[in-house]
Amino acid sequence: MIQFPAIAKNSFLQAVRQPVFGIIVIVTLGGLALAPSMTGWTLDDDNKMLRDIGLSTLLVQGIFLACFCASNSIDQEISDRTALTVVAKPVSREAFILGKYTGILLALLAAHYLASLAFFMAMRHGVLQTASESSDISVLVFGPGVAVLVAIAATFRNYVREDRFLPTFVTMLIPALTLSAVALLFIDRDFSVRNYQIEQDISALPAGLDGDDPFKGIVWFKPDAGNEFLEGHSGHLVRSGWKGPINDEDGQYLLDLVNKVEWRRTIRFLVKESRDLQGWEVLRAVVLVIPAIMLIAAIAVAASTRFGVIATFLICVIVIGLGLASDQVIRPIAESGSAWAGFAYKIIPNFQFFWMVDALNEYRTIPMSYVFQASTYGIVYAAAVLTLGMASFQTREVG
Repeated sequence: MIQFPAIAKNSFLQAVRQPVFGIIVIVTLGGLALAPSMTGWTLDDDNKMLRDIGLSTLLVQGIFLACFCASNSIDQEISDRTALTVVAKPVSREAFILGKYTGILLALLAAHYLASLAFFMAMRHGVLQTASESSDISVLVFGPGVAVLVAIAATFRNYVREDRFLPTFVTMLIPALTLSAVALLFIDRDFSVRNYQIEQDISALPAGLDGDDPFKGIVWFKPDAGNEFLEGHSGHLVRSGWKGPINDEDGQYLLDLVNKVEWRRTIRFLVKESRDLQGWEVLRAVVLVIPAIMLIAAIAVAASTRFGVIATFLICVIVIGLGLASDQVIRPIAESGSAWAGFAYKIIPNFQFFWMVDALNEYRTIPMSYVFQASTYGIVYAAAVLTLGMASFQTREVG
């Protein structure tokens, strides 16, 4: 296993230097940049469509990159017999496959991270719902503006140092967009300091709630100016946006504090507003795409030990399609008593575990415990598929 880091590093560099890698990444970034303009034609919530398309784009990018990178790194090397120069040395075939998978996965994670930053900026800009709304100049400056500057720098390096444009552009864009995303976290549309607070007006604070932290830090009360010392004074219930949405347990606690219709209506409005932002929930949905990408990469690597790029792509698409439809199609048949459907439901990876679009559309919270459980499922399943790939490569002729 001493050669494992070298194989992983070489596979990573080989993946990011492929022209198709840069093309797919640039097309993905361009699609996400255009998404706010392309999703403004629905009859419902346009930002909901923007969110759905953004998450779908992240998953589709992972599928294409996994198939092309795995086929070029494994099947092409086997066909060209360049893999023979590696396995002929004291390198086990298991270490070869594991190193290839690690390098490919690192390349996929780099592309996913870059696309996630673009997705964040697209969500930050949002869809312009009416003609009176203006574009978010801060996003345009720190997003497409920075990308244009990086493209100019990559072109200069290509001309002066003869560095290849696409890998140079992608490599330079990762730290540039990272700094831009951090800046957008702290500035508003008008380049002022952003205030992450959700406020809900309340005409009079109910009696008994003016003690020491009756809200347990879930929210706090900010009285109107001049009313600080008046009993039952008016003000605002404030929720910090950094804490994310109010979950069901905290929302029920706030509802039970006062048994009055006006108070309960105020709390429900506050809970809804905190969930409408969905910043943390979208982040967790993006994170849950990572174990899906790990599993897709394992399937692509395993398939590439026997098949070419087209067959590998078809296998990945079929498995993902069945995995996304298993709860709606295969599970009901299995529950009706079908043995083959029960076996298929257990053996096919359930990609619905990683797909949080339905939870976001219903404005539900995504617990960190679920993120951990779903990630563990994806990692274990990817390890199992990768083991099958190692077994398949054992009997593959590479000479």
